[in-house]
Amino acid sequence: MADKEKLWYELDNAATIYPYSANRKWICCYRVGFVLKEDIDPEILERAVKAIMPRFPSYFVQLRFGFFWPYLEKTNEMPIIEQEHLYPVQFVPRWHRNVPAIKIIYYKRRICIEVFHGIADGGATINVLKTLTSEYLRLKGVDIPQSEFLTDIKETPLTDETEDCFKKIYDKSKRGMSRKEEASYQHTINPIPDYNRLFEGLVPIEDVNAYCKPRNITITDFLTAVFIYSLYQCSPDGNKKPIKISVPVSLRPVFNLNSMRNFSLFTNVGTLLNPDKSATLDEVVESIRGKIKKGTEKEVLERNIAMNVSAAANPAVRILPNGIKRLVLKIGYKNGQQKFACTLSNLGACKMPPEMKEHIERMVVFTGGPRNAVGCTVNSIDDKLNICFNVASKQTDVIRIFYKTLSGLGMRVRVESSDWEGKQ
Repeated sequence: MADKEKLWYELDNAATIYPYSANRKWICCYRVGFVLKEDIDPEILERAVKAIMPRFPSYFVQLRFGFFWPYLEKTNEMPIIEQEHLYPVQFVPRWHRNVPAIKIIYYKRRICIEVFHGIADGGATINVLKTLTSEYLRLKGVDIPQSEFLTDIKETPLTDETEDCFKKIYDKSKRGMSRKEEASYQHTINPIPDYNRLFEGLVPIEDVNAYCKPRNITITDFLTAVFIYSLYQCSPDGNKKPIKISVPVSLRPVFNLNSMRNFSLFTNVGTLLNPDKSATLDEVVESIRGKIKKGTEKEVLERNIAMNVSAAANPAVRILPNGIKRLVLKIGYKNGQQKFACTLSNLGACKMPPEMKEHIERMVVFTGGPRNAVGCTVNSIDDKLNICFNVASKQTDVIRIFYKTLSGLGMRVRVESSDWEGKQ
C-alpha cells in the first residue's frame, strides 16, 4: 500500500520518550556518515537529497505537540544542508521549527545525516545514508547498479515501512516483563558547554576474531566486556554496584520486518566485579558470556514489547495531557538511566555494491545521549572495524583504557580524534 498521501504519523512505541526527554543535558539525536575518497560537491549533494525525499516520507517530518501526544507531521520543506561548523550531535531543537527533524551535513570528504531519534533508529537511517550516497555518486557520474543492499528511490514507499511495528507484533497473550532491575555503577563526567570530542578506533576484524573465535564469543560480547573492564578500571575503590552496559538490538531480522522507523530494544548487560580491581578481562568476558544472547531471545523481546505497548495503550495514560505525560516520562527515563552506565551499539557490517564501496573509505556513527556519559558505537565495512566514541569532556580515561586494552591484546589499533568547540 502506498504511503504518499499520509500527512502525519504517530510516534512509534520506542520513540515516545524522546520528545519529552530532549534537552541540553540529553541529546536525542545521532549521526551516521560516510567518509568518501574525494571532496563533497554541495550542489550535487542537494540534488541527491531532493531525489530521495519522496522515498522516505517518514524522515522529512516535523515534531508537533497535540493535546495528548506529540506526532510527526509531513513537510515538503528541504532539510538543513550545511557545511559543518559546530560540534556534532549537538542539541538544536530544529524539530520545533518549520524544518524537518533531519540535517544533512558535509565537510571535505564527509557526508553525514543527523536525525532526531523520535523519527528512526540508526539501523533504518543507515539505509537512508546509503541511498543518499549512492544517488550522490550516480549524479557525479559513477555507475552504481541497483542491488539488494540499496533502497530503490523509484519504488513507491510502503505503509509497512512507516507503521509502528511494535503494535503490529504486539501479542496481548504475552506476559509483560517486570521493570525492576538492580541499579548500575554510574561513571559520570563533567560536560563542557559547546564541546564534543570524537574518537574513531580502526581495527582489522581479523585481529578481533583472533581473540573471539577461540573463546566462542561474538564481537559484540567482546567489545561489551572491554567497555565494562575499562569502566571497572576507572571506578572508585570499593565500588559494590554491578557495571552494566545497555546494548540495543535490531528487531528487524528477529521478526522479519523492514521498518524505517524505530524498531529496536535494549538489553542491559553487566556484572559485579571484585571491588579491589583484581578482575581480569578474561574474567569479565566469562561473567557476561551468553547474557546478550539471552536478553535478545525472541520470547524475551516479545515480553518486553508487550510491557511497553500495553503501558502506552493504557487508557489512564492516553488521556493524560502532554504536560503531565512529560513529567511522568521524565521520571521514568531518569530511573531507567540508573540501570546502566553507558551504551554500546554495534550496527554491524554495512553492505553495499562494490561499485559504490570503492568510493567510500569508512563509515562513522556517533550517538547523542546523556552529555555526562560516554557513548560507543561500532560498525564495519569489509575488513575494518570502526569503534567510535564521543564524549562532551576532556575526561577520556575510559576511552584511553578501552583502546589500550585492545592494543595490549596484540590488535592493530589506529585512533583518530578531533576537538570540536564553538558557540551555537
